[in-house]
Amino acid sequence: MRIYFERDWMKELLFEGWVYEKPLLVSGPGGSGKPLIGNFFADEWLKKGGNVIFMTASTSIETHKRMMKHLGCELEKYEEEERVFYIELAPQIEDIEEVSENSIRANYVKPEVWDKALDFAGDKVKKGSDLGTLVTSASLNLLFFSKTYGEKMYEKLKFLVKGEDKNYFYVLTLNSDAYKDWAKALEDSSYNLMVSGMSENMKLTLKVIKMHEVKYKDEEIILPLTQDIIMEIKKEAEGGRTNLIPAIRKL
Repeated sequence: MRIYFERDWMKELLFEGWVYEKPLLVSGPGGSGKPLIGNFFADEWLKKGGNVIFMTASTSIETHKRMMKHLGCELEKYEEEERVFYIELAPQIEDIEEVSENSIRANYVKPEVWDKALDFAGDKVKKGSDLGTLVTSASLNLLFFSKTYGEKMYEKLKFLVKGEDKNYFYVLTLNSDAYKDWAKALEDSSYNLMVSGMSENMKLTLKVIKMHEVKYKDEEIILPLTQDIIMEIKKEAEGGRTNLIPAIRKL
C-alpha cells in the first residue's frame, strides 16, 4: 500500500511515495511547525479519497480548520461527505463528550479513552474508502506530563509507531524537546521518520531520516509557507500548551 503525492515539495522529498501501513512520525523541537506538516499529509489523503480523523491538542478545531484553509484544503466539503472527524483533547473531563455530528471532546490522556474516542470517530466516517482512515495527532508529548497515564501512553505510542494498529493509518507528531529519552525511543522505534526545524529567518525546514521500503531525498528542504501562517500556528500552540499542561499534570 503506497500513496504518491501531488504537491511539488512532497514529490521532491518522497519521490517513491509513502508505504502507509507503517506510520509516519514527524519529530522536532517546539515551534517547528510539526502539526502543519501533518496537515499537508491529511490534505493529500483527503484529495485521494480517504478519510481523516484529526486529534487536536494545543490548537482549537476552528484554528485547525483555518490552518487547513491556508493550505488550500476546505474541510467543510469533506465534512459534508462524512470523511473527516475531529477529536479535541480535553483533560478536564472524564471520558468523551459529543460536540457535533463530526466532533467530540475526549480525555485521551487515558489510553482507554484514546481507543474509545478513535472507535467512536471511526464509526462516524464514511465506510468503503479505498485508502481507509488516516489519523493525525499533534503534540503527543503533552500526554507524557500525566503522572498516572504518561508512561502508559508512551508504551501505547511505541506500539503505534511500529504499525501494530491495523485499524487506522497514522501521521503522528512529537516534540523532541520534552521527555527526550522517550522521544528518542519513539524515533528509534519508527519505520518512517521526518525531522522538522525552524531556520533563523523563520523558514520551516524538513528532512527525511528514514522511510520504509522506499527511496527518498535525504537533503533538508524549506517548506513553502509564509511567516504569517507559521507565527499564527506557533502562537496558538504555545497558548494551548500553557493551558493544557497544568490540567494534564493533575491526572
